[in-house]
Amino acid sequence: MTETSKDYDLVGQPSDELDQRWSNLMQYFYAQVPGSYMKKLGREKTGIRLENGNYLANFAWVHQLHCIAHFPDRYYPNMTDFERELQTEHSLHCLQMLVEAIMCKADETPLTMIWFDNSILPGGNRTVAHECVNFDRLIEGMEEIKVDPFEPGVLVHPKFGPVLPDGRNTTLDNRIGYIFDPVPLDRDQYP
Repeated sequence: MTETSKDYDLVGQPSDELDQRWSNLMQYFYAQVPGSYMKKLGREKTGIRLENGNYLANFAWVHQLHCIAHFPDRYYPNMTDFERELQTEHSLHCLQMLVEAIMCKADETPLTMIWFDNSILPGGNRTVAHECVNFDRLIEGMEEIKVDPFEPGVLVHPKFGPVLPDGRNTTLDNRIGYIFDPVPLDRDQYP
């Protein structure tokens, strides 16, 4: 037996249920890591320190899932030429994240091929066991460290001030949410 699109939890025809399953995962987009981790990386000065002493982080797995979710939603009405260019850069960034993830964590599980009764072409039998992380346990751990960046006062830029002063009601100049040609802030000038 081979799987069909009806077997997919996160891929399918647009629906409120599908959107909710993605939203449930994306709540973990922002998290926090301890200062000791940042010290080990030598990034205490450049990191975004939270009030509790931990640092704002984004785990690769949830960023990669964001990249997958990004593609169906990449259209924005009335985009300016600059926003279109920004959106293209965002899409390329997301593709690169996925390429790196696949190459880094290459799943060596063989997908055996099968013949179909209704086609001359062979196809993959994807109903095969993969060695996976315990995703439920991963989510339980994320529940402990997730950060809500929309809570007013959580993100305060040293140069520009509060990022989302009105939480989810804040209107940002950059509605694409991606930075073109980013220049790291001089943390000696803005500690």
